[in-house]
Amino acid sequence: MLNGLEVVAMNPNNISDRLWLCWGHLDKWRDSQIVHRSKEWLSKVNAVFVPTTFIAYKNALPVGMIDFTPQRLMRQLGLCSCRIDVEQGETESRYILGNEFDNYLFISCLSVAKDHQRKGIGKTLLNHFLESQVLKESSSALVYARERDQTWEKFIHWPAGSEELYFKAGFSTAKTLERPSGHILLYKK
Repeated sequence: MLNGLEVVAMNPNNISDRLWLCWGHLDKWRDSQIVHRSKEWLSKVNAVFVPTTFIAYKNALPVGMIDFTPQRLMRQLGLCSCRIDVEQGETESRYILGNEFDNYLFISCLSVAKDHQRKGIGKTLLNHFLESQVLKESSSALVYARERDQTWEKFIHWPAGSEELYFKAGFSTAKTLERPSGHILLYKK
């Protein structure tokens, strides 16, 4: 772990930290409809599967998080509404592989607060996840990622990070996607 960094599972007492990491940059973020829909989705998923998120804290402040859900629950409960953008071709079905992947965890978000990026927090969160009991009890992990390109800093279409982070951690390409382009990467335990 990085010096002074603590990674903990999301729970009812720190769910607002997870929501802040996603939406805290918005004015009046707590009143936003997307925040309420995200909180509802988290409550539904956490009622049947925990943990779904690890949150990184530096000096007791939330600085990053990684969200994950079993493929079987994506079929039942979908993804967080903030991840669905039909106009951009983003739907749950795009990321769901066959039934043999039902017990695989799908990483839907790996995000680090802007002021804390490029300090190893994302890598620490991913490693924590890869070493966690929740992954040990699952078949493996999947993630949608894309190559870092010239538009990366302005707009990251899917907030799970770049392919290079996952390739370095031992992931390989499982499926190539279009509109928007990218890959579903597979982690082999």
